[in-house]
Amino acid sequence: MFGTELISFPVALPLTARPKSEAGGRSPTTSIVFLATLVSSTLLHLVTASKGNPVFLEPISNVTVPAGREVKLACVVDNLSSYKLAWIQRDRSAILTVGQHVITRNNRIGVSHDGHRTWYLNIRDVKPADAGTYMCQINTEVAISQTGHVDVVVPPYIKDDMSSRDVKLMEGYSVTLACSARGSPVPTIKWRREDNVNISLNLTTSMLEVPGPLLHLPQVTRTDMAAYLCIASNGIPPSVSKRIEVEVKFVPTVYVPHQLVGVPLGQDVTIECIIEAWPSGLNYWKRPNGIQVLHNDKKYKVKQVEGSQKYKTKLLLTITDVTRHDTGEYNCIANNSQGGAQQAVRVSVSQPIPLNTNAISKGYEGKDTIQGKPSLPAVNWGKDADSASSIKDEMADHRKVSHHHHANYNNHQEPSTKRIHEINMKDNLPPPSSSSSSSSTSSASASRISRRSNSLCFLVSFLLFLLVQERHCVKCSWIVILL
Repeated sequence: MFGTELISFPVALPLTARPKSEAGGRSPTTSIVFLATLVSSTLLHLVTASKGNPVFLEPISNVTVPAGREVKLACVVDNLSSYKLAWIQRDRSAILTVGQHVITRNNRIGVSHDGHRTWYLNIRDVKPADAGTYMCQINTEVAISQTGHVDVVVPPYIKDDMSSRDVKLMEGYSVTLACSARGSPVPTIKWRREDNVNISLNLTTSMLEVPGPLLHLPQVTRTDMAAYLCIASNGIPPSVSKRIEVEVKFVPTVYVPHQLVGVPLGQDVTIECIIEAWPSGLNYWKRPNGIQVLHNDKKYKVKQVEGSQKYKTKLLLTITDVTRHDTGEYNCIANNSQGGAQQAVRVSVSQPIPLNTNAISKGYEGKDTIQGKPSLPAVNWGKDADSASSIKDEMADHRKVSHHHHANYNNHQEPSTKRIHEINMKDNLPPPSSSSSSSSTSSASASRISRRSNSLCFLVSFLLFLLVQERHCVKCSWIVILL
C-alpha cells in the first residue's frame, strides 16, 4: 500500500542489451549497448542523489468550513523530483489522489499543483462526513508525511419528523411539546412564546424562556393558548425555529360590565358584553321574548370587536332614540362547538340631570355677602394740640364709663363728671359727696382708688400715644384702645 512501502523504480534493462552466455558468444554491438545503458543508469542515480530527498516547507493548515462550501488543503514540498505525492484520508485509510491522478470515485475530490511545489487537495460541496484528518505523503525510501484537519460545521436545523406539530386539546388537560435539532456543534434548544408572555410551568412558576428539547404544560387553561417557538442555535448562523400552535378548547363565558344601564328618553345608549370562547362561534343580542334576534337596522346597531387574545370578543349593541318600548332586558348570547352561555343587561329610563344655568350665568355675583363691624370705635391720631385734646376727651369719657360701672357695683355710687385734666389737678382732693345716706369710709376709699386707677390708665395711654407717634408702633395703638 502507498505510504507503508517504498515505491521503487528499478532500472530495467532491455532484452536486446543483455549479454549472451559465453557459450553463445558475444557480439561487439551487444557489448556497446550494454555499456551505454549501464552508464546512463549510473548517471541518473548520481544526479538524483545530488539533489537530495524531498522535504516539506510548511505544515498543512487546519481548516473549519461550513457545510456546502469548498475547502482547499495545501501541501508545500521541495525536491520532489521523480517521487510521487499522494493525498490520503487517514480516518478511513482511503487513498484519494496519487500525483495528478484522482484515485477515489468521489467526484467532489480534485487535485492540482503549482509547479510541482505546492499540491492542493480540493473538496467541493463539503459534507459533514468530509470532516477528519488528511495526510500528504511522499513515497521516499522511508515514507514522509504530514497531516491537516478539516472541521465541518453545520448550522442548526430542526427535524420536523421528530418534533411536535400543532396541538388542540380541552381546557384542563396536559400536553408535552418536543423539538429535535441537529447540527455541528450540537445545538441547544429553548422555548419561547411568540407573544413574549411568560410560560406557565405550574401554579407558582413561570419563565420567559424554558431550556431543553421538551416543554411540559400541565392542566392548560385558555391563557396557555398561544404559538410556542422552539429555537435551536449552536453558534453557527443562522439560528432556526419551529412554530407550534397550541389551541385550548373551552365552553363560552360571557361577562357583563354593567348589568343595569339608565338612559333618558330620546337618547342613544350602547350596552356591551365580553365573550371568551374557543373555537369561536356565533355571538348575538336577543330580547327576552325569545323571538327577536337583533341585527343592524334603523333602531339597532350591532358591532363585534376582537380582543387582545384571539379567544376574546367584545359585543356592542347601540339602541337609537330610546323609547319606553325599548326598556327591559337584552340578552348577550355566545355559542360554539363546546356549548353556550348568556348574560342579560337591563335598560331603564332615567331622568336627565338639569344644568344650573342660573348659577353658571351669575357665577359668584348672586351670593350674599355679610360685612362685619368693628367691636371697638375707630381711633384717629394726630400731632396737633386739638387732636391731642380730642384724644384726652375720648379717654376721659372711657374713664367715666369705667368709673360708673365700678360705682354701681359699690352701692351705686355717682360717677364723676369732671374732665380728665380736672381730675389730674384735683387728684388729692376728697371725692364728691354722695347722694346716698349710706356713704361710709370704705366707699370713699374705693372711690379714691378708682380715681387713681383711672388717672394711671390715662397716663399710660398718653405715654403710649406719644410712643406711637414717634415709633409708629401698631401694637401700642391697640393697647391704647383696650385701655
